[in-house]
Amino acid sequence: MGVAVTICPAFAGESGETDSTTELEQITVSAERTETLSKDVVTAETIQAPGVSGSVLDALGNEAGIQMRRSSLSGGDGSKLRLRGFDETRLRITKDGVPLNRDGSYGNGPIDWSILSPENVEQIEIYRGAGPAKFGNTLGGVVNIVTRKPTEDPETVARTAYGSHDTWDSSVAHSWKVGKVGWAFSAGHFESDGYLRNNTMDRDNFSAILTFDLPAGWQIGGGMDYSDKENGNPVYNQPDSPYYDSGEPDADEKELGGPGIGSRLLDGALAWGDGTLTEDENRSLTAFIEKTMDAGRLRLDYRLWNQDRTETYYAADTGKKIYERETEAEDDNWSLQAAFEYKLRDHHIEAGGETRSYGWGGQEINYIDPSYFSGAIYSPYFTFVREGFEGQPDLMAYHALYLQDTWALMPVLTLEFGLRQEWFRADGVDPDAFGFQWQAEPTDLSEDHLDPRLAVTYHPWEDASVTARFGITHRYPTSPEYFWWYLNNGTGYFNTDFNSEEARQYELAYSQTIGNTASFTVRGYYYDIDDYISSTTIAGVGSVYYNIGEVEIKGLETGISVNLPYGLRAWANFTWQKGDKSDDPYDIDNELSNQLPDLPETLFNAGIDYIYEKLRLRCWLNYVSDRDHLSDDGLETLGAYTLVNATAAYRLLSTQKLTLDLELGAENIFDEDYEEEEGYPMPGAMVIAGVRIEF
Repeated sequence: MGVAVTICPAFAGESGETDSTTELEQITVSAERTETLSKDVVTAETIQAPGVSGSVLDALGNEAGIQMRRSSLSGGDGSKLRLRGFDETRLRITKDGVPLNRDGSYGNGPIDWSILSPENVEQIEIYRGAGPAKFGNTLGGVVNIVTRKPTEDPETVARTAYGSHDTWDSSVAHSWKVGKVGWAFSAGHFESDGYLRNNTMDRDNFSAILTFDLPAGWQIGGGMDYSDKENGNPVYNQPDSPYYDSGEPDADEKELGGPGIGSRLLDGALAWGDGTLTEDENRSLTAFIEKTMDAGRLRLDYRLWNQDRTETYYAADTGKKIYERETEAEDDNWSLQAAFEYKLRDHHIEAGGETRSYGWGGQEINYIDPSYFSGAIYSPYFTFVREGFEGQPDLMAYHALYLQDTWALMPVLTLEFGLRQEWFRADGVDPDAFGFQWQAEPTDLSEDHLDPRLAVTYHPWEDASVTARFGITHRYPTSPEYFWWYLNNGTGYFNTDFNSEEARQYELAYSQTIGNTASFTVRGYYYDIDDYISSTTIAGVGSVYYNIGEVEIKGLETGISVNLPYGLRAWANFTWQKGDKSDDPYDIDNELSNQLPDLPETLFNAGIDYIYEKLRLRCWLNYVSDRDHLSDDGLETLGAYTLVNATAAYRLLSTQKLTLDLELGAENIFDEDYEEEEGYPMPGAMVIAGVRIEF
């Protein structure tokens, strides 16, 4: 069971760049005459609706082409979001235009979704495919999270919710601008028993920004994001385990940190039990300076981020502590980004660049009980299990410059051309970084590429647009990918060469709006990718990263939204996608029949919204087709599933200074049995309810 409460000043919508007073969620596509790139917008109502996971990630589940791959709802493990088949390492996730993608070392994932408070998010913009040169080395697209900005009228929002699995989700957000000074902050607490055995979650987060208006159109500001979370590591709970608990769902184990120690334990995954947990503290600092002009703007953004992680393992047989270590998973990684744009007659000129330095920090062993470990920990190759290692914070560097012009040739025709020059460097890995001498000769990786982007948009008639787009993108290894390739390179295990990915992207899109009544969009896309980076786990070897010679991904996305009488709005989107591969050195027997693993061929989302006076309702379904999965045991198929969900909000009180809403959310209403990731069943029917206040 669950409950949620909300307070807000405008019942049907939040104010922003577009008027959405009658929409609960945006499915339509904007196509401004000066732009060639369409975007989908998820509104604040959808983002802030009560959910058992307590994450802004849930708000993206109804969008075309998006697939979730979670091993639990409350999570804390690795990459969860896919767009057009591409995971978060191939997407560009930004907050107010500043990249949030981190290094992802030690299995912590490229994005820390827990650091984002839903109450502080105004909307989420989704750009797909080969966007303008300013968007950088993204394949699937860009997800930009737009936060609430300080306003002259103070705004305060508070909410609390209780739901299934003993879930509590509470938050408060406040923003105000007084004269030249503006500020906005949000804070939240989330806790849940979770669905899987030992997969509890306890999380606190805080975000703040402070801005100052200066003379001559200048503004400066700074902010911080902070989260402190404690996740229980899922325990192996299958009938073949001597510690099996039939009252908990059958599921595999999950190490939420890395490098994994399971293969070094005498009993492997059976060795650790209830109470095993991973604690993460994430800190991000930002600063900016911006100059606004009549025909353009200039902006500089800096970001610094750190993550500290503590892992504690408890024995399944005795319950005593057997292992504890501390890791600097992200160690003073930073990025600097500059952007300039100027409107000159029929040209919209944009130029800028970015630089980024990143790597992984050290690891310290606080406690180890050697009686639970195999003799491998005394090998010179695995001394890190007993002694830790130094890490290599400045392992990689990335630099880029871009220039693009969006030219309105005539009222019905727009041309966009851009170039992006990139430089990438990965140093040789110091033996002290991981605690032993390499078998391979020291090496490094240094590349530079000049990538073009081209798009043409034609408006054949009113409120319609056709866009053709082409782009070349390079995607460079993350430090975990590069490190594990480097580590295993000396073994000669089929990965003696390692290259960045090169993707040629093609897209054709059509969109049409009919007044305020309906909108429709259809997009077809094709990617041809050389040296696609993939990975697997090899018994006795560990993680192995390698290049697949060629991968092709193609698909079709459609979406429609119709405003109906009596306060109703119907919407739907459908995605067909297919991924083919060749020259896969791991799947040499072609068990996947040239298919990319874990890629559903069809995705379908549909729903209906209803607004009447004080009541707001939404009911929707999500369908995901079956997926082929290749594991150590061979080829498996993850079954298709259909989820039916609903939310409701009722305004109890509305005055000039105060509004009070009751909210209710229901997920997986028909108790569907399904998995997003092999080995980890997702929860059945869930309910959450609460109250939200705004004043």
